[in-house]
Amino acid sequence: MSALQFSIVIPTCRREDLLARCLESLRPGGQLAESGSYEVIVTDDAQGQTAEAMMRAQFPWAKWVQGPSRGPAANRNNGAHHATGEWICFTDDDCIASKEWIAAFRNASSDGSIDLIEGQTTIPDETDNPFQHAVSNTEGGVYWSCNLAIRRERFLALGGFDEDFLEAASEDMEFAHRFHARHFRSKFYPEALVYHPVRSIDWRSIWKRLFMIRWMALYGYKVNEDLHLSDSAAMNILRAFKGIILNHLRVSWHDFQRWDAPYWRSRLFWFLLRWVTFPIILPYYLYWVYEFHGQLNAKQRHGAGAQV
Repeated sequence: MSALQFSIVIPTCRREDLLARCLESLRPGGQLAESGSYEVIVTDDAQGQTAEAMMRAQFPWAKWVQGPSRGPAANRNNGAHHATGEWICFTDDDCIASKEWIAAFRNASSDGSIDLIEGQTTIPDETDNPFQHAVSNTEGGVYWSCNLAIRRERFLALGGFDEDFLEAASEDMEFAHRFHARHFRSKFYPEALVYHPVRSIDWRSIWKRLFMIRWMALYGYKVNEDLHLSDSAAMNILRAFKGIILNHLRVSWHDFQRWDAPYWRSRLFWFLLRWVTFPIILPYYLYWVYEFHGQLNAKQRHGAGAQV
């Protein structure tokens, strides 16, 4: 039997059908990697009706652990806490691992020169429909947590994902920023492939996605590029006001230049929706620039007081 090299961490919350599909793709014998070389850990944020019984009946080889119910960042960290492999591999419960996925990570890490491996994510059933959602990463450089492997010692050294991010928005970007700030080594390895089939979404999901912009305010403070805790709240609001308008115009111009690109109906839908909702989104975003400024400064003062 091979030594345990990879710990696969899958965060989930009340999506048993999608989770079962994901676990099926990781079943021992279905992956080209030897079954003894990896473990699968499902960290479940659901309260009450969890996936534990389903997993015990259908996937007894996978490990179920109760999540902390504080968002996907904390849930991933919880799964990583139970990991014992040299590498921690993250994917999402709505993804499907190719049969080469774990073996590709093994090949990419074989020379010992890499700390983080970013795999390729494709959408096998993409259509031009704004009410269907999926993500893809075919060129690298985005570090989506649905297909990412990192040495466990590096993950622990970085402190894991930032648990201030309470929803699935920007937490993997912030993690990548800290990773690069430490000058760790990474590579994009397209052979480490996962599929991200589309999921149907409704207007409620679309509105929720629009209001996720508040986490970009938190990200701005965390990476200390666009927003700075050392500046006043008023100064950050002014800077954010300018930044969001310029970004809105830049994205719109980019979309306008690509009307002949595939999926133009979806592109047009989001183009119009962004402009129609901008008078609502702008003050909402600025409110969270102000709110996170207060929250993070209070957290810093509390931390400094605890150290005295």
